Amino acid sequence: MIKEHYDAVKALLPGTVRVHMWSVPADPVYPYVVLWGDLGEESSGGPDGGTLGDVPNVLSLRVRATYVGLTGDSLLIVARNVRAALNRKTPTVAGWHPGKLRQAVLMDAQVDRDVTLTGGGHPVYAVDEFALISHKI
Repeated sequence: MIKEHYDAVKALLPGTVRVHMWSVPADPVYPYVVLWGDLGEESSGGPDGGTLGDVPNVLSLRVRATYVGLTGDSLLIVARNVRAALNRKTPTVAGWHPGKLRQAVLMDAQVDRDVTLTGGGHPVYAVDEFALISHKI
């Protein structure tokens, strides 16, 4: 169920955004976004406060988006496009009723001095978090 939620979030992104899931190839094309995050927290809940047998029917997930660009401008463009596609949008997951994704900043833009670009210089990155709560149907 967790993978299906990550796939559904990725599916909300337009084809114009270069997306990597969990890791980045050795020689990436810039700009891009990496989707990753936690494995979620499963709980049982509902209007009555739970389910019979305490069967998990709620998934709370924090999807993270790391935006990476060659320059601050390209970083801002990829962040703008991803935020427009994800923030307050509802992914579609079979058998589940996800709520709206809620964006929050996790890390301001920074220069990645661990990566040196061909010809010198360093890429720039920033991280957002998109909180998602999904209820099993």
